[in-house]
Amino acid sequence: MFRALLIACCLTSLPALADSAVAIGDLVNQRLSLMKDVAGYKAQQHLPIEDVAQEARVLADSQAEAGRLGLEPASVRPFIAAQMDAAKAIQYRYRADWLASPEKGWRPRALESVRPQIARLSSRILQLLAKRLQAGPLTEAERGAFQQALNQTNLGEADKRRLFDALLAVKTDKAG
Repeated sequence: MFRALLIACCLTSLPALADSAVAIGDLVNQRLSLMKDVAGYKAQQHLPIEDVAQEARVLADSQAEAGRLGLEPASVRPFIAAQMDAAKAIQYRYRADWLASPEKGWRPRALESVRPQIARLSSRILQLLAKRLQAGPLTEAERGAFQQALNQTNLGEADKRRLFDALLAVKTDKAG
């Protein structure tokens, strides 16, 4: 009887865990979709892709929020860094495409309007991740669902793998 109950619990919880991986992947995908605007704005304004001060703020804010959510801030750092690196890779690829063939009829939104959206999505990603980790650590079985949710034109397979690898390392804060 106990064995049947355990099997039933596992079968009903596996789809829920996969759904969580998809939901996290969807939010990461939405966040990365904003990089076209970021890249376009930076290109128009002749700004570099890399903004070390902004990245430091994002990393510090994300780690502080992770701690408030019961996540181990140090374990979140590689995931945040992977998102920022993927975002920069997307921006560099867009910029290279535009140098070769400018996109007509499209105007990027200003960073002042895009960055708050990025921050809200980052927060939602951490909230959903904290909730998901209450059920236990992410597993390799969730990789496919997460990576399939990432469908940005300029996001490579290596970027997707790195993002999930970093997610696997995120832990809850045992002290919290």
